[in-house]
Amino acid sequence: MSEKYNAALGAFEKIKNIDGPLDIGIGTGSTTDIFTENFLPKIRDKIGSVYSSSKRTTNLLNALDFHVEEGKPNKVLDLYIDGADEVDKNLNLIKGGGGAHTNEKMIAASSSSFICIVDTSKLVEVLGKFPLPVEVLLKNKDSVIQACKKYSQQITVREKLSDNGNILLDLHGIEISEPLKIEKEINDITGVVEVGIFAINKPELVIVGKEDSYNSIES
Repeated sequence: MSEKYNAALGAFEKIKNIDGPLDIGIGTGSTTDIFTENFLPKIRDKIGSVYSSSKRTTNLLNALDFHVEEGKPNKVLDLYIDGADEVDKNLNLIKGGGGAHTNEKMIAASSSSFICIVDTSKLVEVLGKFPLPVEVLLKNKDSVIQACKKYSQQITVREKLSDNGNILLDLHGIEISEPLKIEKEINDITGVVEVGIFAINKPELVIVGKEDSYNSIES
């Protein structure tokens, strides 16, 4: 089995014996898709409600005959399952390679437990090799780019808008040694909707898939 599959398997093993009904949030990405397709149906009878972080994930859940709740969770969810683009040694994350980090962070913040599932390639000592996504209001695009030059001189703009209809920037070549500080600073820039650093809402548990097994790292 692949590392991604084994990471998803590890999440299933952690939650399969939890009593329902469970209110669950589902993230966006290839590893999360594996969990959703292969393991979420196995606990269908324990699920009370499902919240999705993106149109992509909603389409997959609907194809699997899950009813997806609309909008922001109006209650505390039991679990949030999602992947990451990078995980540092303190379990801070970079997310948003798929452009869904704003909704992902909203659901993570609404969940009592966040389980992150990744393959070994996502583990880093310091965040920043993966470009840092920033979701930005269209009217503030130019001023946000100018402000973000404090952090990176290589800023690219994605052609595709976010699910929320906003611009997506990627900041390249940053060494994020203080994730919490940088998360707060960038989020304080006028026009920034959300930055893809998960330090405030980092996971309690990261499950790392290996070629023939998985291991768990707790915060």
